[in-house]
Amino acid sequence: MPTGYTERGFTDYADFKDSYGAHVRVRESSAASEPKVWIFVDNRPVTDTNGAIHLTVEQARVLIAGLQEWLDANTTAAT
Repeated sequence: MPTGYTERGFTDYADFKDSYGAHVRVRESSAASEPKVWIFVDNRPVTDTNGAIHLTVEQARVLIAGLQEWLDANTTAAT
């Protein structure tokens, strides 16, 4: 189930904080050429992670579930 929608109506499929407190979101892209997805990482309190997120098992499940939901919603459109 989506976690929210943008002002333009695009779906957020996951929204959580990683183990260092970084805000992680999986969001539908507005790309018109084919289905695409964004994975945002904002507000990283640890700056030496080179943009990586640090996940617990439960956080990895949330990320996977969000990506799977996006895949399920877009698989028919891409084939």
